[in-house]
Amino acid sequence: MGFQMQFGRAGAPVRALACCLVATMLAGCSAQQARDTAKSLETGAPAALGDVGDVAQVESKLIRIDADSALHVAVSAHDGTVRLSGRVKSAEVGSRFENAAKSVPGVKAVDSALLIDTKLTPVSSQARDAGTVAAVTGDLVAQTGLNAFGVKVQAHAGVVTLSGHVKSAALKQTMLDAAKHAPGVKSVVDRLGVKA
Repeated sequence: MGFQMQFGRAGAPVRALACCLVATMLAGCSAQQARDTAKSLETGAPAALGDVGDVAQVESKLIRIDADSALHVAVSAHDGTVRLSGRVKSAEVGSRFENAAKSVPGVKAVDSALLIDTKLTPVSSQARDAGTVAAVTGDLVAQTGLNAFGVKVQAHAGVVTLSGHVKSAALKQTMLDAAKHAPGVKSVVDRLGVKA
């Protein structure tokens, strides 16, 4: 299945940072460390960020409730209405997710489209892939700044795929080198095009 992240929408850098933090904490932390990190993320997303802040805070609350289900749930927000969609492992988890979303300051309503899947798979492999994406994304941003925002990063079992367009061959090579040296990366698939 794998994990992916793409920059580009308005507010995406903040949301991507939140996703990176959550993914990183899942990939290498104990359950208590994950809860502590999620709490930091939850309290660190100011209300001034509006919908993006709401999404970050809701996602961090879901991780603290049930990480297995949280990575199978998509969270979106518009004008204070949060939508939850995807799969959870029980009705009880779904109810807790809805209540957690409602508890975020600034959230006016919650639209839930959660499905129950009692055979939901654990997130250990997804967490490793998410951690790899987080590491690669962080390195790309550190090495190339805003140029990283046009690149999609995907990972599956240590194989990272970079796709999108960059402004020069030199920038492309910098990105490929950064990805190859990120923690957890076994190989890199190059699907980057050069478009001045």
